Amino acid sequence: MSATTDGTPAADFATVEAAEHDWIARRRAALGRPPRHEDCVGLGLSGGGIRSATFNLGVIEALDRAGLMRDVDYLSTVSGGGYIGACYSWLRASLPDEAGNPFEQPLPGGGRVIDWLRRHGRYLIAARGYSLWTLLASIFAATFLNLLVLGPVVLLAVYAMTLGWLPLGWPPSLAGLPDPDPRHHHHGYLLLLALGAACLATFPLTALGFGVAAGIRERASMARIDGLRVLMGRQLAVGLCLLAVGLIPVVHAFWDQFSGRFESSVMHVLGQHMSYLLPMLSGVVAMLAGRGGRTPGRLQVASTGLALVIYGMLVLAYHLVVHVDVVGTPLFWALLVLAALLASTLNINRISMHGYYRARLSETFMPRPGGSLHARPMEFRLDELGPDRGAPLHLVNTTLNTSSSPDQRRHGREGASYVLSPLYCGALATGYTRSNGFPGGGMALSTAFTISGAAIDPSNSAVGSRAVSSLMALLNVRLGYWADNPSRPRGRLPGEWWWLIAREMFGVGLDERHARIHLSDGGHFENLGLYELIRRKVRHIVVCDAGADPDLDLADLGRAIERVRVDFGAEVRLSADRLVAEHASGEARRPWLLGEVLYADGSRGRIVYIKPMRIAEAPADLYAYARAHPSFPNQPTSNQFFGEAEFEAYRTLGRCLVERMLAEAPANGMAEWFDRLWAGDVGPTPASE
Repeated sequence: MSATTDGTPAADFATVEAAEHDWIARRRAALGRPPRHEDCVGLGLSGGGIRSATFNLGVIEALDRAGLMRDVDYLSTVSGGGYIGACYSWLRASLPDEAGNPFEQPLPGGGRVIDWLRRHGRYLIAARGYSLWTLLASIFAATFLNLLVLGPVVLLAVYAMTLGWLPLGWPPSLAGLPDPDPRHHHHGYLLLLALGAACLATFPLTALGFGVAAGIRERASMARIDGLRVLMGRQLAVGLCLLAVGLIPVVHAFWDQFSGRFESSVMHVLGQHMSYLLPMLSGVVAMLAGRGGRTPGRLQVASTGLALVIYGMLVLAYHLVVHVDVVGTPLFWALLVLAALLASTLNINRISMHGYYRARLSETFMPRPGGSLHARPMEFRLDELGPDRGAPLHLVNTTLNTSSSPDQRRHGREGASYVLSPLYCGALATGYTRSNGFPGGGMALSTAFTISGAAIDPSNSAVGSRAVSSLMALLNVRLGYWADNPSRPRGRLPGEWWWLIAREMFGVGLDERHARIHLSDGGHFENLGLYELIRRKVRHIVVCDAGADPDLDLADLGRAIERVRVDFGAEVRLSADRLVAEHASGEARRPWLLGEVLYADGSRGRIVYIKPMRIAEAPADLYAYARAHPSFPNQPTSNQFFGEAEFEAYRTLGRCLVERMLAEAPANGMAEWFDRLWAGDVGPTPASE
């Protein structure tokens, strides 16, 4: 088995699970609780940005006041749920043993932790001196640096394609169109034209082979037929793309000749630039026309528009090389040297918006209370979350991009669960490495929950378009993280920035086999934190689903249930009928579901599913906020700027829901709470078949 960064073999999950059982046993001993048996408890906090963070803050507060958080063995968080989950873990690790409610602890500058969180609901711009302009400047700086590193290389590649390095000439019908300058014979573009033509020319042969394979029974295997279908699709797509790029000199020459027919100097100059302005402008128009579209037709219009924008950028690069001759200037070569230095020395994770995002999240959700045991929150490592501090074992859920994986299931899903915890970091696909063995001195908690919230990223299944992914990667619009593969450690390569961005732009090398793997928002795989709790056969599970769901589609719950069934053979039995009926009425009296988990080994667990909904007999302030904001409690996740009113509304809702559950089933422990919830439930018992 491959070695990890500290020289030890990459662990399998059995090793990870054994270490977790020992960690939980030591935590229970520190709290004076009995050893772990069949009573393991897990709390899952879903994604959903600041909305999920504030709702789950209320949930944790209510559970903590009832003394039930001490019974939680696993805290499994995703994205926004990780904001407040990391806050809770950090506070428990930082506070003395005798400290009470962590959110009520005083801060050195005055006020309590809860006051700090409330003031920082606009966490992206909440720091002193920060504003929307600061956020925009950081985005533009990340884009500028990425273009500075990639631009000279792209221009150099375009220049190489314009040179004459083949013993061939252009076809007579096109010979006069490329630039007559002897330096520019455009053999690179000619080669692309030839390859594109070859793809299309061989398509009939492949179609004939497909017909023979499908028509002859002895040759008609499903694998062979499917392979030929995929090949034919790629021949058409790749062939047309190669022809389009190969014809760039022809397109540019056409517009040069067309503009020369005008006597007006203005029209002549404008015509020289129409070769790239026309596709870019028409692409922007198409993108605007398809903006926000959910139908396949509008989505296709938007994707086509984006492809035109990218094509226009390629034509612009050709124009700069051939007509402006930027490659012949000393400035270009100076920029190329600078690009090489930056690509080889700077950390791509810190240059992208990941660095800004991490700094803002850690400042907001990792405040230092009075008497804190740790001085530097941003550098606080996951492995410093020890079992003696009383916090649950924190599982930070992220997604490993597997869109290029040879494994059919991982390839189809375009992602796999990748967990960061105080003990191990990794996935089944890569193996696991000790958290304190991560490069750079260990995986920081701030880095972990920032990765888990990396919703905006070019390399995930939510994007759904290679053109969109390519443009996002080019402009460095990304929160994702490039990490070392636990099973394939390797030092930094020269010019690594170029290779990593190229993998994102072209969608290659995004899988579990490479030394650098790509991680992003855990919600890109499973958004509830339920998946990893089921993997561990947790017997008592509480899941808080705070993702935006105005129509109560329960999409995140449905995907989680489907994936644990497929991967673990576990059946999660939850009936949503009552919840749907209460949603239709406009107000919910019991916005939670009780169900069971039937594991593959025959053992059983129980699950409480909590859903933010408008509740009957709500407190007056919550009622007033809901009346003023019709979309509450499903305001869009794109709104990451919560003021005091939004913060308190979601926090109050989370606290009220759990307090209502506790009022119906008061208990002194989590197992007793589950028993009383089921005893008072009007539906079928969890043991029913």
